[in-house]
Amino acid sequence: MTDRPGNWTLTAAARLLEEPQHRLIYLCEKGVVDPDVEDAGGRGSSRRFSNRNLLEFALALCLRDLELPATAIAAVVHVLRAFEGAVTREIGGFQLPESLRVEDAPDLRVVIGDGRRLYFTLGVAGRAAKVYGGIDLDALKARTKEGASVRPKLKLVKPEGTQGDASEASEFGGPEGSRHTRVEISITRIAQDLPLDG
Repeated sequence: MTDRPGNWTLTAAARLLEEPQHRLIYLCEKGVVDPDVEDAGGRGSSRRFSNRNLLEFALALCLRDLELPATAIAAVVHVLRAFEGAVTREIGGFQLPESLRVEDAPDLRVVIGDGRRLYFTLGVAGRAAKVYGGIDLDALKARTKEGASVRPKLKLVKPEGTQGDASEASEFGGPEGSRHTRVEISITRIAQDLPLDG
């Protein structure tokens, strides 16, 4: 399937993810997943993908199943890359997806609140999850569509309901304070379910 760990051909990636190749090609051509190892440089050339790319594909396919547009999915995936750097400062040696596949792995989730705001939650070693982001998804989609770099600063968000009565935030179930809709996807679970070992 792979010449060496973390170096996947398009055929091998499609087989591992149990998806047709054209879905993965579409995600590459729309700028959702940027191949880490080698991008197609022209006719007859091929793309090669890292383990992180396979996690990005798996996340993108989950979001695609929810019928999110490619620009929104690209924004989420690109912010995840930026967030990996922020997590590395908190958890030394953190690397996607490997750090999410170990015993007692951090619990990393992406949350889209009210269809407009992008958050990541990170729970480590039984502590309450920290919430990062609150990024305007429409602004990210516009930047992605323009081909601009998407590297927003992810700041810690104070959970809703920490001042006074927390019933409103806890009633809906999210520390980020979504009021009407909330989409939550476990990146940790996706990473653990990837059959990267062959």
